[in-house]
Amino acid sequence: MKRLLIFGIIILGTLNLSGQLNPMDKLFKDKPRDIALYLNMIGQYTQIDLKRTVIPGIGAGVIINKKISVGIRYYRSTTNIPLSVDPAMGRLQMKWGGLHLEYTLWPKEKVHLTFPLSVGIGEFKINGNTNGVALTGNPNFIFAEPGFMIEANIWDYAKVGIGASYRSLANVTYGSLKASDISGFNALLSLKFGNFRYSRYKKTTFN
Repeated sequence: MKRLLIFGIIILGTLNLSGQLNPMDKLFKDKPRDIALYLNMIGQYTQIDLKRTVIPGIGAGVIINKKISVGIRYYRSTTNIPLSVDPAMGRLQMKWGGLHLEYTLWPKEKVHLTFPLSVGIGEFKINGNTNGVALTGNPNFIFAEPGFMIEANIWDYAKVGIGASYRSLANVTYGSLKASDISGFNALLSLKFGNFRYSRYKKTTFN
């Protein structure tokens, strides 16, 4: 009888200890991830010097507290863009990139809004026949590109978004190009890869 009583006390103690540990285990397992690294593939459908073109881009960064993103972004034209002023002068290539910031509204919702902003520097290059005319000016420029995007959590590790932005250039002094020739609206398609598992948690688990 005494042995049975001791055995029962041991069993009850074990169950009680297990009951105390499980909530702690659950607490740590359900703790939301406040930082997420990501890789971003993006495409722009845009107009450069009156010519429609698709320009791919790539970016990477970190999402802090599920809402604020800080990273970098880089674009490069993959096709030569004819110059509308004088096509015989050659074809334009350009690349640009820099700091990328983003603020997200309702990040835990399956569909939410983001407001991206990119700022940085870029460079022009004209290939082909220049009719013997030397290109004057500085091929470098600065830019700012604010926008908005509708984004969806399609998987714990992927987000897809569509949106629009406006590319604004300054310090354009290359040949006959003007800032207004390169500035303009863009249609955006974005795909992000990262550890976004916080999107699965219920609202009640967040402060």
